[in-house]
Amino acid sequence: MSSQDNLSKEATITQLFSDAERIINQGEYAKALKSIDKILNLNPNDFDALHCKVIIFLKLGKYQNALDLVMKNFSEDQLPLERVYCLYRLNKFSEGAELLRKYRTAGNNDSGLRHLEAQMAYKLEDYNASLETYYNLLQETDSKEDTYNDILTNFNAAKAALLFSGGKLKEKYAMADSVNTYELAYNYACTYLGKKDFKKVEKLLITARNICRKSLSDDDYSEEEIEQELGTINVQLAYLYQLQGRTAEAINLYQSVLKFKGIDMTVSAIASNNLVAAKKDSELFDSARKLKVASSNTLDTKLFRIQRRIIAMNEALLSLYMHKYTVCQDVSRRLLETYPENDDLYLILASIPYRQKKTAKAIQELQEFIKLKPNSLSINFALIQLQLLQSNPTSALETLENHLSSIKDDSEKYRPGYVGLLVWLYEKVGKPENSVQALDQAGTFWKSGVMSEESRSILKQTAAFKLKTNRYHEAAQDYEQLVKGDPLDIQALAGLVASYSQYDINLAEKYESSLPDLSVQTEIDIESLEKVVPGVKKSYIKKADAKTIEKQTKTTPKKKKKRKPLLPKNYDPDVPPDPQRWIPKHERSSNKKEKGKRKQQLMKGSQGVAVAGGGIGGTGSANIAGRSVSNVSSSETTVTSQPEQPAPTPTSKPKGGSDKNKKKKKKGGNKW
Repeated sequence: MSSQDNLSKEATITQLFSDAERIINQGEYAKALKSIDKILNLNPNDFDALHCKVIIFLKLGKYQNALDLVMKNFSEDQLPLERVYCLYRLNKFSEGAELLRKYRTAGNNDSGLRHLEAQMAYKLEDYNASLETYYNLLQETDSKEDTYNDILTNFNAAKAALLFSGGKLKEKYAMADSVNTYELAYNYACTYLGKKDFKKVEKLLITARNICRKSLSDDDYSEEEIEQELGTINVQLAYLYQLQGRTAEAINLYQSVLKFKGIDMTVSAIASNNLVAAKKDSELFDSARKLKVASSNTLDTKLFRIQRRIIAMNEALLSLYMHKYTVCQDVSRRLLETYPENDDLYLILASIPYRQKKTAKAIQELQEFIKLKPNSLSINFALIQLQLLQSNPTSALETLENHLSSIKDDSEKYRPGYVGLLVWLYEKVGKPENSVQALDQAGTFWKSGVMSEESRSILKQTAAFKLKTNRYHEAAQDYEQLVKGDPLDIQALAGLVASYSQYDINLAEKYESSLPDLSVQTEIDIESLEKVVPGVKKSYIKKADAKTIEKQTKTTPKKKKKRKPLLPKNYDPDVPPDPQRWIPKHERSSNKKEKGKRKQQLMKGSQGVAVAGGGIGGTGSANIAGRSVSNVSSSETTVTSQPEQPAPTPTSKPKGGSDKNKKKKKKGGNKW
């Protein structure tokens, strides 16, 4: 190839690079890819063109294509950032972390790689490593740089994740709150949520929501896009309401988020799961549909392990509520293989026979589970609860004693809750001396150290029990120690006075003066006191005053006019009504009974003989044959309508009257 051809080729490549740069600045990456391909057709080994093609693939979200291009055309020490980023975006976190260790060992301290290292540790749920890397990056980055807020945002996210997982933050990680962006405000809120500071969480989340709406509105985002971005903040706010017991507000907020179809899959899954948890055992079929969305396989790499576990557990619980016991058992046992450390799954398995009214079997299963996990607090206390429900305090006491014997740490063993339950069970089984011994042991342990809330609680329990069992001198000694520690403790002062009053009145009077005076109310409103008596019906309370006031306030309504009675058309006010008008006519005294031969039958002959006027013509009945009868005259078929006769006025019959003297009516004549 001549030098002139080479110059022409170089000029063409230069022009294509210029075109690609212009198109990339316009954001049209797919179109720029065509220009880069033309360059590679001219020079397949052009390093800049290949590098540019990798970047374009990353911008287009084609991470596998970008990784394949890097692996094929570049050595391992070339493009380390792009190579690791591809692995990160393809959710190959372990492989990416291993590659990062190689680069760091080789001395590559690029800030971009270190940022990726922190993100990779975060995804692998190694929050301490992630925090340490972010902390070091923050120390090395100027707060005025654009990347500073991004690092700070991710740093706070890692802090929140560590707190949610049960970890503890180092003091050096404590930094002043910064709410320059809604992402920062949101992550600070998550950090305080891990610390259970709910008031601060709500304030920060509302601040984040306001900043988000304002900043996106200023950037001309549509309302739908703004709501999609607000979804994460609203779901976290709803979760806060749920923790505070504001269930109705939480449900409304979850439902408002799920209305938008373009919401992020992760946000939608968490909102669906939390909504199911808020509704508990109501609307089960709707809950099953929502949980199916939340447990999609496509979310496995986007949700943390604890989130996946909670969603899977809710699936098992939903099956339990829907009485699908076999499904619940299968799901729970499968989850135990993945999450063997989760004690709640054992409780779900024991709940299956319990809900089937098989308490004895549930107790037996819990006893088997305790053999596998003897130190489990939740399993042991679930067994104690069932044994108490079976009215078996002896077995419950044995379970508690076995559990306490497995605890090596005395500060854990002598916790007030444990000691209180142990004393109560000893009383139930009739062993008061064991109660005293348990209280003494706990008291001795807590007295040996600095007086704390736990030690004061134990000492109060011990003193109250000694006072109850008439050991007044010992009770007074314990109460004295409590009063010395806190002279304003009214409960301890009252116990000390009660103890001294049993054997030394002077000392009792001395400390009694330290007790606050009872506030006695001199003026008592008897009527208001009667109204608030609990458990008593208030029907005895006089309501005359209330009725009088009500009459005064209400205006007297106008009296409605009485409706005139409806009278028959032939009613004559001068003629008294028949007193027997309600009795059937044939039972009235005015009815004349027929004598002699019975009336001739209206129809003679065999069945089916035609009767004039019967079922034909003017009666309106249909002709069975479907045609008229020609030999029936019109006079026979025509019915003359007549006005209805008024009811005859009843008169009494004269004595001795005969039917023969009565005139016969003329046939066919008009009675009027």
